[in-house]
Amino acid sequence: MAQVENIPQPMTIKPMDRTDDDPMLDATRRLLYVATGILVILGFCLFYFASPVLVPVILAVLITMLLTPVRRQFDKLNIPKPASALLVVVLFFSVLGVLAYILSGPVQGWLSRVPESGPKVERMLRSIKKPFAQISQATERIEQATEVTGPGTPQKVQIAVPSLTNRVVGGAAQFVASVSVITVLVFFLLSAGDTFLRKLVTVIPTLHDKKQTVDVIRKIETDISFYLVFVTTINVLLGVIVAMITAALGIPDPLLWGALTAILSFAPYVGELAVAVLLFVISMLHFDTLAQAAIAPAAYLLLMGAVHVLVPFVVRRRLLLNPVAVFIAIIVLGWMWGVVGALIAVPMLASFKIICERVERLQPIAAFLTA
Repeated sequence: MAQVENIPQPMTIKPMDRTDDDPMLDATRRLLYVATGILVILGFCLFYFASPVLVPVILAVLITMLLTPVRRQFDKLNIPKPASALLVVVLFFSVLGVLAYILSGPVQGWLSRVPESGPKVERMLRSIKKPFAQISQATERIEQATEVTGPGTPQKVQIAVPSLTNRVVGGAAQFVASVSVITVLVFFLLSAGDTFLRKLVTVIPTLHDKKQTVDVIRKIETDISFYLVFVTTINVLLGVIVAMITAALGIPDPLLWGALTAILSFAPYVGELAVAVLLFVISMLHFDTLAQAAIAPAAYLLLMGAVHVLVPFVVRRRLLLNPVAVFIAIIVLGWMWGVVGALIAVPMLASFKIICERVERLQPIAAFLTA
């Protein structure tokens, strides 16, 4: 047999395996973290400085989600969408306007009553304030002992602030402008219906992606609407029960305290604490002893304890939110947007969680936000 010569094989170069110790990979990761941090900071700045624009838009979107089921009932009656949207908007804001008008009188009455009841509240809280008063007196003595007077004493600088009248007029004008923008935007969003969805579907290339996108958006819209309707119903029921409790105890204007309870309940935990403190204060203004004044807030706290126990058994678990995430959302949006931000923080957080549940890549975030 002929001897087969060994033919040299061509030399191949294997690519270097990239490991976590690769300096280039580490540098890329650092740049990615820095870029993410910068984007987060820029996002917070945008939310903070653009609040006059973002808050009305977000409120309009949430109100639209809340009123969409009502508009769909009108659609079943073959009413044109612009007409049904106009009817829903008129009914909704008319109810809010009537309630605001009815409650404005009691609010003014209680505000004028607070200064006159100051000595009574102070007398009732004297036993509680005594230890704190002793600490305050000791602090004042220390400040007086360390106070420096003489020619070198720095002068006090007083900053001029706008008068109360100017602030009230400016706030009223801004409120009217915001309400007008929200009303008009809600009408257009309701009357548009599925217009934006149809335009989005035309851009998507394949039929499978079109169906998947429509399905995801439909489910997100349904879940958000259900959540907003459910939370609003629970808050209204809480307001009705608080109104009944205050009426049974003889506290004046029970409708006012029920309405405030329904509004503040949109901010869980923080709003509940505010309602308990509010009920305690108005009870002190009405009753003569601390024991009587503690009945209304104690009854409310027992009611909220029952709600926190029963709600998880009534609703699906995915509607429940992580308390830590709720606190962070309320604190952050309350700092950026004030009271309105604190009230809409939880609906926004729940809407974001629902979106994350329907998007595969964002499902870990939804798992974190779920209680």
